[in-house]
Amino acid sequence: MWRAISDALPTRLNLVRRKILNDANCQLCGLVQESSMHALWSCPNLLGVWEPHFRGLRADAIGCVSFMEVFHLCLENGHPADLFTMLSSQIWHRRNKLRLGEAVANLHLLGSLARNALLEFQHAHPVTSSPPPSCPHTKWEPPPTDWIKINFDGAVFQDRNEAGLGVIIRNDHGLIMAALTQTIPLPTSVEMVEVLAARRALIFAWELSFDHIILEGDSDIAIRAMSSDGFSAASFGHILSDIKALTSNFSQVVFRHTRRQGNKVAHSLARAACNFLPLCT
Repeated sequence: MWRAISDALPTRLNLVRRKILNDANCQLCGLVQESSMHALWSCPNLLGVWEPHFRGLRADAIGCVSFMEVFHLCLENGHPADLFTMLSSQIWHRRNKLRLGEAVANLHLLGSLARNALLEFQHAHPVTSSPPPSCPHTKWEPPPTDWIKINFDGAVFQDRNEAGLGVIIRNDHGLIMAALTQTIPLPTSVEMVEVLAARRALIFAWELSFDHIILEGDSDIAIRAMSSDGFSAASFGHILSDIKALTSNFSQVVFRHTRRQGNKVAHSLARAACNFLPLCT
């Protein structure tokens, strides 16, 4: 019996052997280091895959910096989320097979494969018709009396190896007190861009001698990390330490999350950062 198991062992080990990947660049375009956003959405080779069914979403998502943002935008703007999910699955499955050197379908076939898979799923899981849940519209709201609200956001410009920071400060009447846009070298993650934008916003408010502030952004990860009292082991933990130290310069600081619609101006400022040349010193 043990001999039979021993004879079968090499074969079983061969079944679970995996290819070790040494190249971090996208295997479709080979232009940039691959991320989930690039692999699933922003790779130029995927334009023909998404364009036939999601041309409107591609226009809406120009400013998105993560694939999760694109997905939330798909839900919020009423695009077909079921087809979006199925097409994303087809792209990711093909990407994994390509990475392992296996045969893959042509890119132009992924739309048909996604539609067929969706029809098969819907046939196997029929649902009763019901009105789709309405997504509440989010708009910017002014802070309480004698407070100021600081909205911040970050944007990634991978082709330039830079990131943009956008900050806007408004009072309780909604009047703009100050605004800032800045480019920085590209950090290691989208979350790092967001917390760097938050830190710059706090420094900006301190320089202008504001005292009671609400710091608002559309990155749930960044807001939750800054609101936490414990130690963070995240890659941007040292930035969070700076932020917590900066809060001691104010009488009160409140961290608040908002949707992209409530953070439009800060987002536009971050995206516009690439249009400004650095000041000469």
